Amino acid sequence: MSPLSAYNRRSGRARAVPFALELVLHKRTRTAVAAAGIAFAVLVMFIQLGFYGSVLNTALAVSDRFDADIALISPRFAYLGATGTIPSGRLYQALAQPEVAASVPIYFRYADWRDPANGASCRLFAIGFPLAADSDTSPVRIPGVDAQLAQLRPTNTVLLDRLTREKCGPAGPGGQVEIRNHAARVVGHFGMGVGFLADGAMLMSDDTFSRFFNNHPLDEPHLGLIQLVPGSDTDEVAAALRETLPRDVRVITLDELNDLQTRHWVENTAVGNIFGMGTLAGFLVGVVVLFQILSTDIRNHLPLYATLRAMGYSERHLTRYILEQAWIYALLGFGPALLASLIAFPLIQGATHLPIFITPGLVGGMLLVSLVMCSLSALVSSRRLRRADPAELF
Repeated sequence: MSPLSAYNRRSGRARAVPFALELVLHKRTRTAVAAAGIAFAVLVMFIQLGFYGSVLNTALAVSDRFDADIALISPRFAYLGATGTIPSGRLYQALAQPEVAASVPIYFRYADWRDPANGASCRLFAIGFPLAADSDTSPVRIPGVDAQLAQLRPTNTVLLDRLTREKCGPAGPGGQVEIRNHAARVVGHFGMGVGFLADGAMLMSDDTFSRFFNNHPLDEPHLGLIQLVPGSDTDEVAAALRETLPRDVRVITLDELNDLQTRHWVENTAVGNIFGMGTLAGFLVGVVVLFQILSTDIRNHLPLYATLRAMGYSERHLTRYILEQAWIYALLGFGPALLASLIAFPLIQGATHLPIFITPGLVGGMLLVSLVMCSLSALVSSRRLRRADPAELF
């Protein structure tokens, strides 16, 4: 059917949406190629943004689970993998503030992990904390951990993140492993996931942590967590602690700690930049593909557009038709790309154990990006409409 069939002779005006749809359906093979190209570009952007999101999830995998309001960190703190140490006495000094309910030292290190059963070696992120005799809660908010704290009291016992790479092993509680050449036993599991931070994670008591790491002094924690009395103003208490504590510690809120983590992973590592550039590459691929399709279509239908110009339609009006075509292409390509992403993301997560997820925000954002991408192609392509000179028809 010719695109001119969309012209409504009764009203004397072209019906905008049917006309654009006629242009899209006029050559279905061309439409299928355009939709496939858009779908490929959108899929690339979906995956790249998914990986970018996993970088953000990695940044907050640990810090966002701290059960605290304020953190004491070293002036040399870069991120949780490079913290420096603080004097434990600063945690006791913080208790002098009436709004401070509790203070807890935390210990972090990367640890060489080996499964004697298969010889697999991994790099795990170790988190140590004291096991208070009068408390059955941990300083990390992870479902199931509090119920297993009693099992961590014996030295050389650990809880293993079940999202640790499978090659690291062992799969079940009671498994014997080696941590920094020390025999250790897995007594339980928890679910956290650390993404790009390491191959996995483990929780242990501070005594076990000290033993594994060359008798690390327990009076030199890598970070201090401050819990406030409910109803306290976090910013005011943080400001008061900055005034009273010596300059060998920095006082920051948990939100500020999360910001430090995010900036490190997004700005100071190549990981965030790589996935950001990959998203841009997918965007440019989509722009180029649709530009070629629309430019060819406009060139082939120049007499049609010239006729509409002769009937009184402005270049702006015709540009709107091109934009509507582009939006239809965007929707035709977005659906298959979303379906492919819904299949691909769980497979990627299962194979890599990275925190990569499809969220409503990601879907909505990608739909908007797709429309912007196709609109840009349409606006660039529509410059060819200037060649639709009605005088050339005669």
